[in-house]
Amino acid sequence: MSDFEKQYYEADSFWSEGQLMDERNLNRIQTTAGLIPATTNTLLDVGCGNGVFLNWLLDQGTKIKLTGSDRSETALKYVKTNKIQSDIAQLPFEDGSFDCVTCLEVIEHLPVNVYEQALKELVRVSGKYIIISVPYEEKLEEAHTQCPNCRSIFNSDLHFRSFSETVFNNLLNDYGGKNVSSQKLGEYSMFKGHRLYQKLFFPHQLLAWNSPICPLCGYAESGSKPQAGNIAVHKRPNGILSAIKSIPKTVWPKEKKNYWILGLFEKC
Repeated sequence: MSDFEKQYYEADSFWSEGQLMDERNLNRIQTTAGLIPATTNTLLDVGCGNGVFLNWLLDQGTKIKLTGSDRSETALKYVKTNKIQSDIAQLPFEDGSFDCVTCLEVIEHLPVNVYEQALKELVRVSGKYIIISVPYEEKLEEAHTQCPNCRSIFNSDLHFRSFSETVFNNLLNDYGGKNVSSQKLGEYSMFKGHRLYQKLFFPHQLLAWNSPICPLCGYAESGSKPQAGNIAVHKRPNGILSAIKSIPKTVWPKEKKNYWILGLFEKC
């Protein structure tokens, strides 16, 4: 992990308490909790972030002994359960240490040299069950942003891969795990050909700066500004033009999609 990427995940605004607890995410958390087998006495949440899942379980009065693991020291400040700072590719636990291991919205962030080792680690430290969730069939380019300083283009959430249902269900096959069940969550509607719609009517939104820090050069709006010659300017339309361009929304066809796919896996 580069120093700038580390700064990205250490940004306090990224982990501020209450973040991600909208109705759709609350439903995801509740559904995930419902997958935890009744025989579970110990649970490790790998990549727990600010503890949004663990803290919710704790607030519900769970009797399960909860532990969170994350590489971000800043994120762990918000976790109210047992916690440890560690790397997902080298978890500091013995084989089979936890009845259930959860890893929620994490593995899509992992670069190639970490991804496979991380999956092995999830299975290794699990005694029996693994619960994983990831974005479902995400179009990575639709969240691209461009750094105003070095002009690098990257996914603003630092997602490196997209998951189909088939890929997800076979996720742990090579690492000693098998899928027991999976389900899609977070249904929403969006315009068909959303990217084309943006290009035609709101081109200023494409590649607009939307990141706490550039993981390649370290640019951040709250820090020192780049020289004017390096700034990528995105001109915004005036109010009347914007209103005119919004008219196609009334007739443009929509389609239903799901934000996430969630699954219960069992150690073979």
